[in-house]
Amino acid sequence: MAHKNVFRRDSRRVIHGIRILLAALLLPASFAVFAANTPSADASKNELKNLQLNIAEKEKSVKEQQGKRTDLLGQLKKQESDIAVAGRELYSTQKGLKKLDGEITTLGADIKQLDLKQKTQRALLSKQLDAAFRQGRHQGIELIFKGDEGQREERILAYYTYIGAAREKTITELEETTRQLHSQRQEEQKKRAEQSNLLGKQQTEKKKLDTAQSARKSTLTKLESSLKADQKDLLVMRENESQLRNKIAKAEREAKARAEREAREAAKVRAKQAQAKKKGSTYTPTQDERSLMSRTGGLGRPAGQAMWPVRGPVLHRFGDSISGELSWKGMVIGAPEGTQVKAVADGRVLLADWLQGYGLVVVVEHGKGDMSLYGYNQSALVNVGDQVKAGQPVSLVGSSGGQERPGLYFEIRRQGRTVNPQPWLGR
Repeated sequence: MAHKNVFRRDSRRVIHGIRILLAALLLPASFAVFAANTPSADASKNELKNLQLNIAEKEKSVKEQQGKRTDLLGQLKKQESDIAVAGRELYSTQKGLKKLDGEITTLGADIKQLDLKQKTQRALLSKQLDAAFRQGRHQGIELIFKGDEGQREERILAYYTYIGAAREKTITELEETTRQLHSQRQEEQKKRAEQSNLLGKQQTEKKKLDTAQSARKSTLTKLESSLKADQKDLLVMRENESQLRNKIAKAEREAKARAEREAREAAKVRAKQAQAKKKGSTYTPTQDERSLMSRTGGLGRPAGQAMWPVRGPVLHRFGDSISGELSWKGMVIGAPEGTQVKAVADGRVLLADWLQGYGLVVVVEHGKGDMSLYGYNQSALVNVGDQVKAGQPVSLVGSSGGQERPGLYFEIRRQGRTVNPQPWLGR
């Protein structure tokens, strides 16, 4: 059980580490890095893409390793079950052998006593027979010729009756002792045969136990080796990610500067409108100014004012459980391959690139820290830096990122945090 717990804990760390790494790389708070078109940003983006591809391969390897580990855990479970059975049988055999050893020892002591008893009885019978012979030659003659005839007959009869009874008792006891001795020796042979069989069985069970324990040790070694290899690879990836963060920071600052500049320009237009209103007149923004104000004004409060990016069944909702503590940070909408995906509001394209886990992604910035993300696409119809209008096609529905069925992954972020996108959708 401990190894299972170790395995489950380490596997969760591996996958969790990858997801944390991806979250940090794929969706930083402002996505600003992707908006910069400087050589540094392009180089960082290419390096990021290469790292993401490496992470994708490692994640695939981790999933394969998870499958192998599941098989290995199944083997480990069977091996430990085999060990339990073999150990229990070995214990039972050893217990039986101990009982037999005790019984054989008792039988040996009984046989020794019976042997001694048999010798004593034989010696007694021998003495009785010898005494009978001697009495027959001497005292028997005197008794026969002493006294009158009637007394002689009675004495002779009583004497031989006594001798015969004593001898018969001794013979009977000797026969019983001999029978018991024979029976005990047969029982001893039977017990020793059982002992021999159990010893053979014990050796077989010990071999089974040793084999199962050896297989278990091999399985645990494979599991530990696999975990260590993945942990080492992830450590390298985290180091690469840390180095890459420094390169990305510069491009992020450049994108942020442009966003702040546009926000200031939009504020100036609003100030002109407010000043004109105070004077009792109106200020009509130019088309470029209206576009600027629209794409930097944010998404506003969620009130069903935005159009759906694509129509179709909602396959996964924001907050639905994925596995364990992981949950969906956006929603997945089912739609046929190649269906147009439309921007939910005015904005500027921050990202149009492939990201691990999301496939081909388009990210649109709407100002005031609001962004919308469109993933799993087949193709992107816009480029980084493009200005888009609400309802404008930005991509085509696909199944990129390793999805099993076509659909759109849609997400809204406010100040870098994912929020439930569905309340905005109504049209």
